[in-house]
Amino acid sequence: MKIFPVLLVLFTLGAAASLPAGAASCTLPAAPTMAGADATFNGYFTQNGPGWTGADGTYSMVLPDGTNLWMWSDSYLGTVDPVTRLRSNSLFGAHNSLTILNTLTGSLTTVGYPANTKSYFVPTIKANWFWVADGYTTQPSPGVYKINIVLLEWNNKIKLQGASVATLSWPSLTIDSITSIAGFNKTIEWGTRILQDGGFYYIYGLKDLGATKQPYLARITDLSLITDIANWSFFNGKSWVAGETNARPLGGVAGVTPEYNVFKMTANTGPFYLMTGMDNITPAYPLWSNLTTYYSCNPQGPWSKKTTVFVAPEAGANGCSTGTLVTYNAKAHPEFADATGILASYNINANNSKDLVCADDYRPKFARFVIPGLTLSPTKP
Repeated sequence: MKIFPVLLVLFTLGAAASLPAGAASCTLPAAPTMAGADATFNGYFTQNGPGWTGADGTYSMVLPDGTNLWMWSDSYLGTVDPVTRLRSNSLFGAHNSLTILNTLTGSLTTVGYPANTKSYFVPTIKANWFWVADGYTTQPSPGVYKINIVLLEWNNKIKLQGASVATLSWPSLTIDSITSIAGFNKTIEWGTRILQDGGFYYIYGLKDLGATKQPYLARITDLSLITDIANWSFFNGKSWVAGETNARPLGGVAGVTPEYNVFKMTANTGPFYLMTGMDNITPAYPLWSNLTTYYSCNPQGPWSKKTTVFVAPEAGANGCSTGTLVTYNAKAHPEFADATGILASYNINANNSKDLVCADDYRPKFARFVIPGLTLSPTKP
C-alpha cells in the first residue's frame, strides 16, 4: 500500500502584498457543494475479470480516439468470484497496469492481458518496481501520437530510487522506451500532476518528511525537457529559480494526501485553479476520509477556500476478514465533468493484507462535487 500525504499552509486571498512575484489576481467561484457517490463510475470499476479486478493509483487521461486510459499502481489481474467478490488469494500480482475505459459501451479493457499478467512497466533493477504518476500525450508528427507516463521507482524498503518517463505508441500502447529522469535526487516525488498552462508545463511533486508531507512545483517550457531536471525551474515561494535544492513547499493548504492534482478551470467568475486531494490532518491517518478542494488564481498558489466535498464512508470501517479499511490518494478527473459535477476518485485499502482477498476492500471509488457557475464544454471544463 502506498500513501503519500501532502502538507501546505493556510492563506487568505485578500492580502495582495503576500502574493508571489508575478502572481495574477482573479475572482474565485463559490466553494463547491458536498459530493455524492457516483454509481456509474463505481460500477465501471466493479470488475470480476478476466483481467483487471482492482488497484490503486487511479490516474486517467483522454486518448486520441476519445476513450480513456486509466493508469494504476499495485494491481490485481485475474478473476474474482462474481457472487462472493472473493479473489483466490490476497496477494496482488502487478505493481502497475493499464486499462482503457469506453464510456459509450461501459467496457473496461485490460491492456496486454491475458498475455501479460505481471507489471506493465519493469525497471532495469528487477528487485525494484514502478508506481505510476501522471501521463500526457504528445504528437511528434501529424496523425502520430505518443502516450507518456511518469513512473516513480521504489525498492523493497519502499524508498524512492528515481523517476522515469515511459513512452508508448498509440494505438498499440506498446512500450517504445523508458527514459530515466536525469538529476533526480530522490527527495521529491515529481509527477503527481503535469499541468499545461500558457507557455509552461507545471510538474507537481511531493516531499515526504515523515509526519510532514509537502507539495512542490517545478515547470518547463517544452515536454522534451522533462527527462533532465537541470532544465527545470522550481518555485521557491516567491519566484522561479534554477536548482531543485532551491525549491520550497507551496503555500496555502494544510493537510492533503498525495496524488493530489491541480487543474485550470473556468467559472462564470473567470479562470481559476482547482486542487483536489484528501485532508491528512483532520482526521489523522489511518482515518483519512475527507476529500478536500482548494482554489487559487495561480498554478503555484497560494491556495484558499478549503472545502470538504465528500467524506469516504469506508475509512475506518471493518475489512471483510480481520482488519479495518483506509482511504487515500484522492484526485479529480475533470475530463468526466458534466451537469452533475466534477468526478473525483479515492482508493480503498486494508491495514491487514488478509482483507485484500475481498475485491471490494481494494479498489477505487468515485464521487462528484459541484462548483457553482462552472463552465462546461462538450469534452472538458
